[in-house]
This record gives sequence, structure tokens and C-alpha cells, in this order.
Amino acid sequence: MIAIVLLVMISVAIYQATTQTFKYRAKIINEGDFYGGIRLAMGLLDRDIGALFSPVNLNPKNFPDPNNPSSGGKNPDGSNANNTVDFPTRTGGFNSNPRGGGANGVDPQTAAAQAQQLEELQRSELGQTTDFWLGATDLTAIRPTRFVGTENKLSFVTASHMRIYKNSPECEYAKVVYELREEKNSEIGDDVKTLVKIEDPMVFDDTSNNKGKEAKIYPLLPGVKRFKFRYFRRDKKAWETTWDTNRDDMKGLYPDLIELTIEVAGLSKLAYRGIYMFHPETPFYGMDPTL
Repeated sequence: MIAIVLLVMISVAIYQATTQTFKYRAKIINEGDFYGGIRLAMGLLDRDIGALFSPVNLNPKNFPDPNNPSSGGKNPDGSNANNTVDFPTRTGGFNSNPRGGGANGVDPQTAAAQAQQLEELQRSELGQTTDFWLGATDLTAIRPTRFVGTENKLSFVTASHMRIYKNSPECEYAKVVYELREEKNSEIGDDVKTLVKIEDPMVFDDTSNNKGKEAKIYPLLPGVKRFKFRYFRRDKKAWETTWDTNRDDMKGLYPDLIELTIEVAGLSKLAYRGIYMFHPETPFYGMDPTL
């Protein structure tokens, strides 16, 4: 009898210890999935924003030749590097040159021909503004990409896409959208949303027939209760709640810093609040002279 009693007591102790171990294991796995999901989502967002792409650096008119102070270069925001204009304006005309002739000494006949070419270019597909591209504004026909940001949505072109199959119609760039979508019948509770990433590798195809056909939707982070962006503008030293590179006061400009305030809920009453800072790494406005 004594042996049976001892065996029962030992069995009960082992059962309780095993049950407790499995409870702790489930809790640790749940917490790991919760915080790992947040870390993964923020890591993808940081990578895509860091590789925010625009071919403004490919346009020789955006940056003057440092060895030739008289070269007429343009800054990415559209202003002239040395207060001269060597391309037609949007209206097709040229600014006057105090030395006579067209801008930067271009003769009137050449200036008129260039103005006509620019007008035809702006009427073509390359001159149109789309969701991800701005229209070409000079005869190089180089189109800056369009960055649009609201308090809970981003859309831009990133250079972080990985091309795997050589024969696939894609490249190292992709159109990406980060946005919140409604989450129905969630186990976490009511009033929560899911952060999704929409990625389209057909970055240079804006035609209506193929637009969005290759886009893929990736649900990244469920249980989002608060998700708010704001954008720092260095030239004004101020934070903006919205951003659009097609806006008159933001032509060709990109955020210097993007702040995200996020609040996420998980199973077993898990909760997380945090603030993240994202910085585009591309030197859109030239190298920092302090570096």
C-alpha cells in the first residue's frame, strides 16, 4: 500500500511538471511568433524604404559639373544649380538669358525646336503622371518615381526586389504598397487590422492591360490596432502627415526620414507599442558635405 501511494504521488508530480512545461513552451512559442512577426514586418519595411528608388541621379541635368561652374545643372527639386535654364519650361518657353539669344546661349531656332520636342514628349506616355511615376520634364525623358505617403499607407518604387528567374519579365525594382486591411473574425479581438505588402515586379509597365497582373499580396502583420506614419522634411525642418512627390510644393522631393508609430495586439493578451524610424539611403540630393 505504501509503495502504491508513493507511486501515485510521484506520478501526479511528474504529470503536473510535464503539464506546466508544455504551458511554458506554448507561451514562449506564442511570444516568439508575436515579436518575430513584428520584427520581420518592420525589417521588410526598413529594407524597402532604404532602397527607395528614383532615376534622378541618372539625369545629368540634376547635378552640375563641379569642374565647370558655368554648367547649367538642376537640383532634383527642379531648381537650377546656378540659376540658369538650359531646357524648355513646362509651358514650352525658355527663360531669357542676359547674354542674349536663348537660355545659356542657345539660338532661338534651336530653342524653338527643343520646345516643340518637349511639348510632344509631355503629351506622350512618358510625360504622363501615374501612381508610381512622374512625367518627364526635360528632353532626357528620364522620369522620377512617385512617392505617396499618408498616415497609414505608403506607395513607392524600391530597388530591393530580388530577381530569381532570368527569363521572367522583371528586374531588381518593384512597385510596393504598404497598407492596412480589415481583419474579419479575428481571434485577437475586434477593431484590429492586418498590415499587407503588395509587390508588383512589372515596375516599368503602366499600361492598363497589364497593370497589376503580376502583383502579389503578402499579409505581414495581423492584430494592428494603431499604425501611423509621418514624414520629416529637412529643408523646412518640419514633419508632414502626408507626402506626394507630385504635389506642387514637393516636386521631385522625397522624405528625409519616415517615422512609424505602431500598436499591435496578439493572442494571450500580448501587446506591443513602438516607434520606428526609416531612412531612404539613396543620395537623391547629392552626397552630404559633412560626411
